[in-house]
Amino acid sequence: MRSAQLNTFLIPFIATLALSGCGEKAPPAASAPAAPSGPPPAPTVEQLQAATVSGVFEAPVTLAGGVYEGAPAEAGGASRPSLRLWESTFHTGDMDGAEGSEAVVMLGSNAGGSGEFVHVAVFGMRDGAVANLGTAAVGDRTRLQSLWLERGKILMDVIEAGPDDAACCPTQVARKTYGFEGGQFKQLSSEVRGVLALSMLAANEWQLVEIDGQPLPAGVDAPLIHFERDSVRGFAGCNRFNATITESKPGEITIGPAAGTRMACPPEKMELEARFLEQLAKVNRYGYLAEQLALTWQDGERSGTLLFRK
Repeated sequence: MRSAQLNTFLIPFIATLALSGCGEKAPPAASAPAAPSGPPPAPTVEQLQAATVSGVFEAPVTLAGGVYEGAPAEAGGASRPSLRLWESTFHTGDMDGAEGSEAVVMLGSNAGGSGEFVHVAVFGMRDGAVANLGTAAVGDRTRLQSLWLERGKILMDVIEAGPDDAACCPTQVARKTYGFEGGQFKQLSSEVRGVLALSMLAANEWQLVEIDGQPLPAGVDAPLIHFERDSVRGFAGCNRFNATITESKPGEITIGPAAGTRMACPPEKMELEARFLEQLAKVNRYGYLAEQLALTWQDGERSGTLLFRK
């Protein structure tokens, strides 16, 4: 009798142990990662380098490393359509009034000819992927002087071809505004503000970022220049210098021989300084390239560009 009572007590207890297990408890099943909270971030430059762009060619194209190159216009020909992202023009801000920020950037396209057509585009993150929200034309061989965002609009000062300008050499200064209107991204206004003048360069000190088509060598100090009414002065990489400057007509200048200090520096700095001053003395034109100052020099058959940023 007593044994039967004991069994009656033990059987439910043993069953409970069996159900609960006698080892360590298994870890709870992993839960799915929580979706990030808050508004979506603006796309990065790296993401735009691989973005798909609409509104430039007949069909959308996808960049690789910030560049697209299509098939030759004619079989076996060298001319082909291309599109290039101007990374230095990258800006972010709220452009469409929706939650989150967008990225704004300029692009240059070539349909196979000698000119470059300029565009401005807006990109946003939609469903976790980069989307081209709109692309608008800016102009043929238009030069970008500066770009900024203001109250959901893109404002830019550009140098474009005026009524008497050759296509190669624009001198007309205009302010253009772009934004969304009626769900479409487009140019909202364009106002002519004057003609290119050397005095426009005087507000900034300019730092050399490219010489002979290449970035500056590592370990050197970048040359700096500052423009005044009839002179240019600055730092050539080792020594300070100054030189005369005259503007014969918009965009065309002559720079006199540089005078300055004669301090000695390590060979790599002296080499850069010599190249810089030699090319600066041969500069005959100035303009803009993707918000950067471009000084073009000519020496017989040789030519090149000194590229500066603010």
